[in-house]
Amino acid sequence: MRYLIEHETVLEYPGVIREHHVELRLAPRADEYQKVLSCVIETEPAAELASYNDYFYNRVDYFCVIPPHTRLLTRLRAEVETSRENPLDFLPVAASEQQQWLQAALRREPRMNDFVLHRSALTPHALKLAELLPSALPVLDRERTVMDALMELMNWIPSVLEYRSGTTVVHGDLAAAARQGAGVCQDFAHLFITIARSWGIPARYVMGYLDPGIGSGGEELATHAWAEALVPGGGWIGFDTANTLLANDRYIAVCAGRDSYDAAPQRGSFKGESGGEQPSVRVSVQEQGPGQDQQQQQQGHLEQHQDQDQGQCQGQGQGQGQGQQQCQEA
Repeated sequence: MRYLIEHETVLEYPGVIREHHVELRLAPRADEYQKVLSCVIETEPAAELASYNDYFYNRVDYFCVIPPHTRLLTRLRAEVETSRENPLDFLPVAASEQQQWLQAALRREPRMNDFVLHRSALTPHALKLAELLPSALPVLDRERTVMDALMELMNWIPSVLEYRSGTTVVHGDLAAAARQGAGVCQDFAHLFITIARSWGIPARYVMGYLDPGIGSGGEELATHAWAEALVPGGGWIGFDTANTLLANDRYIAVCAGRDSYDAAPQRGSFKGESGGEQPSVRVSVQEQGPGQDQQQQQQGHLEQHQDQDQGQCQGQGQGQGQGQQQCQEA
């Protein structure tokens, strides 16, 4: 699949701010299943961008706007080709050999231990959720394949969490979602990650874009969140628990981390007395046909003006309060 993605964020401030330092995790990732054909990022006011790869190999673009300003616009335009049509197209490792396979993978890449050992309010110890959920936590049967267990986990999560926009806050504690039995894609992904890690399986949070033809209920989302788990024989496989689907070539991954804190599309800090308004976000995801460069064959537009409830699936939020130096995510 080939997609043209446009992502525009506007931040407006009632008062003048200055020395605005911003990090963007917007550029789609490049790997064996995803090729970035082009990627351009622009800002208003204009700024010189630089980039680096963070600890989790995500591309981070950063810039600063020193002069006083009351508005900041960031705009991404990227063309991406995805190729993982069938996530189940791999030779599974026998159940008796899975543990050795995972241990060998962790020895080759020690930093992946973060995706097993990390705990936070977003991905707590699984036992802390046991009393909050209406049914018992799933238990890993080591005589079954990891893939089968993870598929069952993905199907179990909608039985304890209802997708409901506005029920949780950006980067909200997973316990809050479990307590009310509802959340958004961020919470679904965090619950999957929490339980997979309790089984000793590396699992990570992914922020990206979704083909507009996927999903139900007409929910319009600027970006989407899902989980990836390291599956013996299959490598990193995506589990979209909010839609009960495996991530295939209709998903465009941008960045991954231990939880949503590591994968916010935009964050920054500035000096000034204003906390600013909620960001206005416009996203367009267009499927491109063969032989088309900028011509649209099948188009889906996902546009919205963000409010605080909808920030969950965008991984976006904005710092509040007064002060001389403020932090912000958008």
